[in-house]
Amino acid sequence: MSNAKKKPPIRTKTPRTLMMRARASLIGVTVSTLAHWENDGCNIEDDDSVKAHVAKLTRHPKTINPEYLTPPEELEETPDMAHLKTQLLRTTDGKVAQRLATQIKGLADAEKLEILQSKFISIDEYQTANTRLGSTLKAALNKAQVDLPVMLYGRSQHEMQIAIRTYMDKLLETLSDKESELWSPK
Repeated sequence: MSNAKKKPPIRTKTPRTLMMRARASLIGVTVSTLAHWENDGCNIEDDDSVKAHVAKLTRHPKTINPEYLTPPEELEETPDMAHLKTQLLRTTDGKVAQRLATQIKGLADAEKLEILQSKFISIDEYQTANTRLGSTLKAALNKAQVDLPVMLYGRSQHEMQIAIRTYMDKLLETLSDKESELWSPK
């Protein structure tokens, strides 16, 4: 037995291997990445198919040739829920079904969030409205403090009750009129 190291067998370069290396070099990815894309259903020999596949990726390889990247303005609009559900029912591929299910869930969550945002007002709007209401009520009470003593001077108790009730009714009517001077900012 000799202690000489054996040389590894020389691999023959098949046309497929040569094509994969050439395409990987042209696109700017590794042969392994290209093989994964092919397993995902991408026709790696067709530039349009590769560009469409790259557009679907969430993370792009750092070394990818920029001509294979789709500009953001050319990306498709987000498909609607019915379209995604139809695709989900028609697919037989597990990975595609999982991706579609994730997209459907994301759209449903986005719709729920949009509905919730439309139902609630911001804290700033709430605080502003309460501050304005408080200021308006304070102005109305200050006005009553000035007007009532003059109106009530020299009247009997019964006449005072009627005068106060009438004044308060007018004040409430003024408060309910949003265009009155009490609501105008000073």
